[in-house]
Order: sequence, then structure tokens, then C-alpha cells
Amino acid sequence: MAHSLPRTVLALIGQLAAARRDDEAYELFAELSGQRPGDPLLLAAAGLFQARLMDGRLADALDKLDKAVAAGPGLPNYFRGLVLTQLPVQLGRTDDAIADLEFVTALHDFPIGLRRAALRAVGNAYRVAGRTEDSATALRKVGLTAESDLPELTIDYWMTEADGFRFTPPAVREFADRVFVAQGYDFADIAFVATDSSLVAIDAGSTEDNARAALQAVAAHTALPLSHVIITHGHFDHVGGLNALLGHGVQVIAQSGLAEEIEHQNDVPLLWKRFMPAGAEHRVQAAPDHLVTEPETVTIGGVDFHLIPVHGGETDDALLVDVPERGVTFVGDVLMPYLGAPFFAEGSAEGLIDTLRTVEDLGPRLLIHGHPTLTANFTVGVIPALRIAFDDLYQVIRADIRAGATVFDMLDRNHLPAVLRDNPDVVLPYLIMRDNMIRRVHRQRTGYWQPDLDSIDPVTPSAWAAVLDLLTGGDESVYTRVIRDLLDRDDLPPALRLADLALRTNPASTTIAELRQETLLRLVERNQALAPFKFIIYSELAGVTVPALRD
Repeated sequence: MAHSLPRTVLALIGQLAAARRDDEAYELFAELSGQRPGDPLLLAAAGLFQARLMDGRLADALDKLDKAVAAGPGLPNYFRGLVLTQLPVQLGRTDDAIADLEFVTALHDFPIGLRRAALRAVGNAYRVAGRTEDSATALRKVGLTAESDLPELTIDYWMTEADGFRFTPPAVREFADRVFVAQGYDFADIAFVATDSSLVAIDAGSTEDNARAALQAVAAHTALPLSHVIITHGHFDHVGGLNALLGHGVQVIAQSGLAEEIEHQNDVPLLWKRFMPAGAEHRVQAAPDHLVTEPETVTIGGVDFHLIPVHGGETDDALLVDVPERGVTFVGDVLMPYLGAPFFAEGSAEGLIDTLRTVEDLGPRLLIHGHPTLTANFTVGVIPALRIAFDDLYQVIRADIRAGATVFDMLDRNHLPAVLRDNPDVVLPYLIMRDNMIRRVHRQRTGYWQPDLDSIDPVTPSAWAAVLDLLTGGDESVYTRVIRDLLDRDDLPPALRLADLALRTNPASTTIAELRQETLLRLVERNQALAPFKFIIYSELAGVTVPALRD
């Protein structure tokens, strides 16, 4: 029987663990592993959650984990190592925990962005074993000390005030023959195609310093001079570093809608600071040498670059860059899960679905997106079924709108198109985008008056805080009890709203402030895998700095 898809299973494990839904998770994975007895990842997940229950069945949980490791080393070692690290040293399995975690951290690109969690766990295991120096070394690789109080992070993102948010440690990867992608030098990736005579950059990052660093890193792989920069769209993280790449006759190519997109972006504030390095500005300028209004081909150094303007899922100035000789299509952010930056009024489901048809027609071997997680999740193989799924969802949304359904009704529907049943690898990409598509289409097709009444006669947060104060009689303990109840139920957004309102009338309450911080950290954990924009915002609100991984 076929094994599970690791990326999908890991996402599910992460969501259930962050929600503290250990009972439900154990029952689910015990059932799935019973249906697929040859799948070590499902068995390891069942063992992980059974151990987290702490209900006296630890021996059974460890037996599951041991069998999973024997059946398929790799991810099962990681989960067994996490469990063994939490055991008292008297049980004598600390060395086994260390062996598991040393094994997985030594694996090349282990696996799917869990290196931070594995290094942190092995550092703790070394400390328990009395190996103080080894513990400090392992924790130093993730920028931590034994006293660090970061939330439980299982991703390799890093985010500091100086550098802003990055998806990966800085590295240059060769995705195809002489196609280099600088990842982790900026919020967005910067790609470079080496032709017979020069380098062609795809996008330019968010700042000149970051673009310059990416270009210098690629210079270690090729000495070719830069001749062209092709912009996939006008967002600040793809245009902001352009000036650092200019000079010596470098030509800039962009879609004809670039100026309008930049003007629209520059008119809107970016309220969240951690998307960019400290002091950087999201308001950008660009003066392309050539504007693309319809599909055309530009030949550079003997390599054909097919330039296809599309009204993509994120912006109206999107430009696909197809390089058939290398089997690669650069798609920028047309598959950005938020269907347009969520803080700008842009993007469309119609443009997304049309663009997916265009990508299908191009038929590349590889899609390279503007961010590492997009390239990892939205691969060529998922595009045909994903387009069908999105078209299905789009029709359901429109029918719901016509029927007068609220956006909450649509989100609660949990719609899963039939095409997913025969295409399990499409489930995770679909779920990453589904709720955002619902919200975007609903916002674009309905007015600013909604059935919730608050939109008809808006009530300010201060007014709501005063109402709550009347309800509670100003009793701080009522607020704290309800917030704790909401946390116990994993109702994190209502808990955060209530804490914010309560602090308006109880600004000196350390208890409410601490509960608010706990809620924010739980939201950081919940959103780390599937919603990086939310991860950034909640981390910023919580004052969390996530250090970069080190070698």
C-alpha cells in the first residue's frame, strides 16, 4: 500500500500539536496506521501523540515509535527523538534520543524544514546527559541558549529586527542547468539564469543590500556579468533592491502594468515592520527599459526567454518567464496563497485560475516561484488538479454569495472538491489557499455592509470595551477566567480579542497582559507551518525574534 505524503502529514501533525488536540490526533493516526500498516510515518505519528497523552501507555507509544524507526528511518527517528528527549534520564533512553536526533540532523536537507526543532531537541538531550559543551554547540546553531524561551518552533524561518523575515538560511541552489536561486538573502528569492554571455536576474529583492548580497553569492558559481533584470511583478520584495543590480548597461524588463501596481502599493501603508529589514521602505520606484504588453520572446546570450503577461492571482502586472531550454518557468507570486497581499486591495481568483491554465499550456518541468515555500508546495505536478479544485471552489463561493451566505458560513462549509480524492498531493496546496480565496472573493463581490450589523453601524473597540466592562462589572477575574477558558478550548483569536479589549479598561493588569502574550505565542506556533504572514504578524506583536540557523 502506498505511503502517506510526508509534507501533508507533517502539516497535519503540526496543526494538531499546536492546538493541543492530542486525544483526537492519537485516534486519527492510530486509525490511519491501522489502515496502512506499512506506513512508518503514520505509525510514528500515532506513537508521538500517544506519548503526549501521558495516560500510562508510554510503553505502547515507544513500541510504536521503535517499530516505525525499524520500518523506515528518517522522520520516525525525529519523532522518537522528540519523545525520548522528554523522558526522565532514569529511564535510560537519553542516549537513544541523542542518536536519533544526531542521525536526522546529519541527513542532507533533513526533512522539509525541521532542522531547527531537531537541533533544539538534541541540544536539550545533550544537557540532560551532562554534555554541556555539546548542548551549547547545538543550541548555538539555532541561535539559542539553554535559557531561551522561544515558543515551540518546527520551521526554519528566521526573523530579526535588523534583517526582517527570511524563509531559509542564505544559500544559492542550482535548480536546473545554470539556473541559480538565491534563497534566504531576502524575504523573496532572487533567481539568476546563466546564458552563453551574461546573467539574467529574475526579480531584485526588497533592499539594495540584499540584492547585492545575492548577486555576490551567485558570483561564486559563475563569473558572467549581469545584463538583464526581469521583474515578475511590482511588489516591494521583488523590486526594492533593483538599483543595486543596475549599471553597465543592465536592461530592466517588466509587464506594462508595473507602474500602476507600484503606485497602488505606494499609496497604502505597510503596518507590519518585520516583513522588511529595519529602516527599509516598501514604497519603491522602477523605470523599466522595456515593457511587455503581450506575449513575446527575448533572446539573451543564445537563450530564449518567453515573456507572458498575465493578470495573476496576486497582481495585475504579473509576468511569467518561461525558459524552455532549461525546462523552467518563473512564476513570481501568481500562486501567493493570499490572492494578493492581504494588506492591499488586489488579486483575484479569476486571474489565478486563468494563469494556471497558461502554466499548464507551457508545460515546464519545473516551476520556480518567488518564495521557497511556494516552490516547495506548488509544483508542476499539482497544477492541473489544483486548477480544477480552485474552479470548483470558485463556483461554490459564487453560489453561496448569491444565496446570501456570510463569509463565516462559507469558511465553516470546509469545502473539499471531488478532484482531491484522486489527487492526494493536491490536498495541502489547496488547503493552504482555500480560506484566503473565500475571503478575497467574498470581499470583492459584496459591499461594505454585511449582515453582521457591525459593518452597517461600526462600533469602536473602545465602545466594545466599555460594554464588556458593564457586563463584567469591571471584575478583572471574569476576564481572566474567560480568556483561560478560551485558551483551554484553543479558541485563540477570540482570546486575543478579549484580552485586547480587557486591557483597554484594565491597562495595569499583569495577569491579562500575560494571558495575551500566551495567546500570541500559541498563535505563532499554530501559524508557523501554513500561514507565514500570520506567523510574522503574531511574532511581531509578541516581540518574538527568531534567530537564523547557523552551520
